[in-house]
Amino acid sequence: MVVDRRSLHLKLQEYCDCYMDTDPKKELDLISKEGPSADVTGDPEEVALKFLGLAILYGIKEKAQKISFVKTDAGEMMFNVEAAGRYKLPAPPPSMADEIFTVMRSITHLESPKAKEPLSLGLRNDQIELGVEFDTVQGEQVLTISFPEL
Repeated sequence: MVVDRRSLHLKLQEYCDCYMDTDPKKELDLISKEGPSADVTGDPEEVALKFLGLAILYGIKEKAQKISFVKTDAGEMMFNVEAAGRYKLPAPPPSMADEIFTVMRSITHLESPKAKEPLSLGLRNDQIELGVEFDTVQGEQVLTISFPEL
């Protein structure tokens, strides 16, 4: 059995590279509807990485100030975008919520409920500096990814 030793950070960059020339909203909608079964691997961690990569690409293409994932106490998930306006996109299924938060915590090494860290993401021959923040607001867990002004 071959063990994949690439870091989650590298895998996230690879997903961004792979899907850079696609329509990220279309791919996000598919994962939101079908969950891990939307991906050939069916692996929740891989699908969470893919969803995060697509969400970041969507934020870049929309010139968003930030995107956020909100996980409620009831286990529901919301996916919010602040770009030209403030709106919601279809969120990933609740079964993926924990995995998305876990993957981003692993990439940033942020463990406390309230924490903030910059994240440099290589995109082909360029890079982007994102802000990653975890918070708990009124019992809801929030993951916010902030974008630089483009």
